[in-house]
Amino acid sequence: MTYPKVALRDQDLLASIREIKSEHPFWGYRRVANFLRCVKKVTVNKKRIERIMRRHNLQVKPNLRLKAIRTPMKSKPRASRPNQWWGIDMTKVLIQNFGWVYIVIVLDWYSKKIVGYHADIRSKTEHWLKALDMAVNRQFPNGARGQDLHLMSDNGCQPTSQKFMEVCAQLGIHQAFTSYNNPKGNADTERVNRTMKEELVWLREWTSPFVFFKELGTWVEDKYNALYPHSTNGGIPPNVFELNYFNSHITSRSPAA
Repeated sequence: MTYPKVALRDQDLLASIREIKSEHPFWGYRRVANFLRCVKKVTVNKKRIERIMRRHNLQVKPNLRLKAIRTPMKSKPRASRPNQWWGIDMTKVLIQNFGWVYIVIVLDWYSKKIVGYHADIRSKTEHWLKALDMAVNRQFPNGARGQDLHLMSDNGCQPTSQKFMEVCAQLGIHQAFTSYNNPKGNADTERVNRTMKEELVWLREWTSPFVFFKELGTWVEDKYNALYPHSTNGGIPPNVFELNYFNSHITSRSPAA
C-alpha cells in the first residue's frame, strides 16, 4: 500500500521524469537519476526512479538501443587529468533537401568535455584545424606548448595530412593514432558523436544546415558540457567535473575561465 504523501512525491517525480524524457528519450533510469541528483539537486534513489519509469512505461525501448559489437582490444591510454589526452573525430549529418554536413569534435578524455568543434558542408583538413584551434584557445589561452598534451585520432586523410601534423608540431601537441587492429582506441570521442545524435540530431528533422550549426553550438555549450550527467563522471556534467579537479589540485595547467 502506498501512503498518500509518498504517492504525491512520486507524482512530483513523475512530472520531472516526463519533462526530462521529453528532451532526452534515449536516457535510462540511471542517467535520469543522475541528472536529478547532480543538476536539479534532488535527493532520490535510482531504484525508485526505475520503479516509477517502469510503472509508467518510460523506460528505453529495446529497439532504440543500438548495441555495439564488442571486440577484444588492446588497452588505450588513460587520462589522469584534464588536457592530457584529447580525441578528435568527425561524423556527418544528413540535412533534408541539402545533403551532408560534417562535424569535427575534440573531446577531453578526462572530463568528457567537448573542448572544440566545427561544422561545415565539407570535411577538409582546414575544418579539422578549426576545431582544434577552438580547443587550444579555450583550454590553453597562453599556448599548449610544454603542456604534455596528446591528441588521438584515426588514420584518416585529415589528421594524417602534412598540414595538420605540422600545426600539431608547432603547437607542441603529440599526435597518436588508432591502430588498424585497435580501431576502438578513440572510442570515447566516437561515443560523444553518438550522444550528439541521440540528444540533438535524431530528435527532429533538419532542413537547414545553418539552423543545425546554430543548434549544435547551443547543444554543446549549454546542454552537453554544462548539464549532461555523464556516467563516466559519476553523473557529474563535464564542466563541473573539470572544475572539481582544478579546485582540488594545485596545478599550473589551469583551464580558460
